[in-house]
Amino acid sequence: MIEAIVSGVLVKIAEGSGAALVDLIRRRFLRQAEPGTAIESLDRAARGDASPDDLTILSALLRRCLAEDPEFLRELRQQIPSTGGATNVVATSTVGKLVQAQRVGDITM
Repeated sequence: MIEAIVSGVLVKIAEGSGAALVDLIRRRFLRQAEPGTAIESLDRAARGDASPDDLTILSALLRRCLAEDPEFLRELRQQIPSTGGATNVVATSTVGKLVQAQRVGDITM
């Protein structure tokens, strides 16, 4: 469950749609003894400039904070929509029409 939340958080931040998440995470990281590196990595991720090292740092810190802080876990879980366990992969560049949806009526193509 924690891995799914961490992945969802990093995706939303990378999409640029995670401003509220960034603020929530920043407040949690600031409670650490030395938040400098964590905050710098978070800021770079929010700007879209995150390196692989930044993402590794954020992922590890988020996992640790979520494991240690049930309230933080609850708050992040509320902001990350559940996928219901579904994962879709398109492994070709020759897709004609593709619809990914949940609970829809008739679709005609």
